[in-house]
Amino acid sequence: MNIILLTEQDKTTENVYVVKDNRAEHINKILKSQKGDIVEIGILNGKTGTAKITEITDKKVKLKLLNIKETKTLEPIVDIICALPRPQTLKKVLNTIATMGVNNLYLIRSAKVEKSFYQSTLLKNENYTKYLLEGLSQGKRTKPPEVSIHKKFKLFFENNFTKENENKTKLLADTGTDKFLNKLKIENKKHYIIAIGPEGGWTDYEIAFMKKYGFITFKLSQNILRVETAVTAALAQLELINS
Repeated sequence: MNIILLTEQDKTTENVYVVKDNRAEHINKILKSQKGDIVEIGILNGKTGTAKITEITDKKVKLKLLNIKETKTLEPIVDIICALPRPQTLKKVLNTIATMGVNNLYLIRSAKVEKSFYQSTLLKNENYTKYLLEGLSQGKRTKPPEVSIHKKFKLFFENNFTKENENKTKLLADTGTDKFLNKLKIENKKHYIIAIGPEGGWTDYEIAFMKKYGFITFKLSQNILRVETAVTAALAQLELINS
């Protein structure tokens, strides 16, 4: 954890929070903090800053907020479309997108997505949220990505990619093209949507269908990547071309 992420449930009185879970363990065992020490904190969906430890035991830590400031608005805005991966992979994807400031994660159906993946209990909000929170703590962020699940491929694009999306740069990772991201002519660098396929890749039909909705194909790597690696690589390359 690079910040201790606090929620409304942790709040006891004005500017005072108590943590009792793995965050308290982290403060004790990793930071080796003591009463009076200052730690970096973030308030979920809110500000960041510092807090003073006013009470500490093995099981709980009481924190009093000190210097609190607004977080910067992230630019560019980045959304990820990801063919629903297996649960263990999805945990890594959730962690990564929260760490790297993704705005929305759309988990969609693809021909090469196993139907059983949609039965995973991980897809419940109460089960996947902890992986987002871990990512936020790593990246010193406070706003988690919005996660939505879509079981119908065509319907997802028909419902979500109408005229309001025309001012967004839509990118499609595709091993069948030779153009890397830095070779594309990109006019709008304010809002990106990147589509990452399943382990077996998109089908020709799916690629053609997304192109109809304005997606531009690009080569992510000379290598065949795992989904979680592809997500990280795409976000890192996007950060590079916008630096």
